[in-house]
Amino acid sequence: MENRKIIISDNGKITVSSETKMSISEIADLFDIYYQMTKKLIRDIEKSGVAGGDYSLSCTVEGSKIYPDYYGLEMVIAIAFRVQSANAEVMRRWFLKKISKAGITERLIFPIQNSMLN
Repeated sequence: MENRKIIISDNGKITVSSETKMSISEIADLFDIYYQMTKKLIRDIEKSGVAGGDYSLSCTVEGSKIYPDYYGLEMVIAIAFRVQSANAEVMRRWFLKKISKAGITERLIFPIQNSMLN
């Protein structure tokens, strides 16, 4: 299996796989935070519906619930915006740089009602 992790080097360079799949412990190591804190953040994010995991790979049963063992880039980015750590700061800057470089612009579209057309 190819490397599907996000790697932040000591000089702040970020390497992101096209198909990121990371476990809770790998995400905790990435942001240099505790495993239990990472797990709680992931459960909160899943509960809010912001991001989810990859159920196509292995899963874990906790009580009556089934949780995925691997999470993608969407979850990693969501966690980066909830955590205060040096690597989370680097990840946030990288993400914001990527979306601004891509030229993503936001358009506000207002419904126009033209009485002359009716």
